[in-house]
Amino acid sequence: MSWKHGGRATIFMALSRAIESTAPVHKRLLYDPFAAAFLSPLFQKVIACCHYGPLRKITTTILQLRWPGAYTAAVARTRLIDDMIHDAVNNQGINQVIIINARLDTRAHRLKTSIPVQYVEVDLKESQLQKQEILFNVIPEQVTSIDYVPVDIHTQRLSSEMITHLQREYYKTLFLWEGVTSSLKAKEIDEFFEYVTRYPAGTQIILTYLHKAAVENPDNFRGFRAVSRTLGRKGEHFNFGVYPDTWASIFNARNMQVNYDGGASDYRRQYYKEAAKHMKGYEYFRVVRAALK
Repeated sequence: MSWKHGGRATIFMALSRAIESTAPVHKRLLYDPFAAAFLSPLFQKVIACCHYGPLRKITTTILQLRWPGAYTAAVARTRLIDDMIHDAVNNQGINQVIIINARLDTRAHRLKTSIPVQYVEVDLKESQLQKQEILFNVIPEQVTSIDYVPVDIHTQRLSSEMITHLQREYYKTLFLWEGVTSSLKAKEIDEFFEYVTRYPAGTQIILTYLHKAAVENPDNFRGFRAVSRTLGRKGEHFNFGVYPDTWASIFNARNMQVNYDGGASDYRRQYYKEAAKHMKGYEYFRVVRAALK
């Protein structure tokens, strides 16, 4: 069985995690033993070949030529968010992670933290059912506590659909919204922020977003047109972007503080070190982390 929901961007992220997971332990940035299960039989054969180093190099080179910077940015961004969640749980007392439009996110199953974490995945019901069916066949024993909350954020309001027990005082919450905000509209983002501000001080957000300049001047960002065309053929469009220097005022208006804001160049440099100097493309996709004061 392969994944039927969520579009090309979702599949590409799973493909990237699966390829990176075939690298030797001392070289890979992350390990996701479940990602390949969501891929088509053809892609699963590609992943099997990637266990042989030269073929993995050829595969990642092809991806780089097709969509400049996308693979290295996807892997480094995933690792960055993994580390942010580890930090929030291990060092800041977060014990509930709510993942908006979870799609093929597998962090509930693969991240190991110092304390137990309650995961909540918010997504379309049909996506959740297929995901659970696929994972049932690859995870021998369910050891993670996950709540599945069916919500279509395009037609339903989080504030009316999310169950109230998620806001209990003993929960310290982190919201993750990865990879989908660029396809939304401003009102849907506002609704998300409105819902988050109902939580207590210390509640955190990790959000990926598109640099607005890429939409306004696409030729200034290497590879943006190629990615945009590829997604556009499947009805996935970049509808929402933000200038990085505007986040401070956006979050201040909601009594929130920005703790991190970086693009692909930043998080590639953080994890690929010197090799990042030769990695170009996808600089327009960024990560911001903030917390309620």
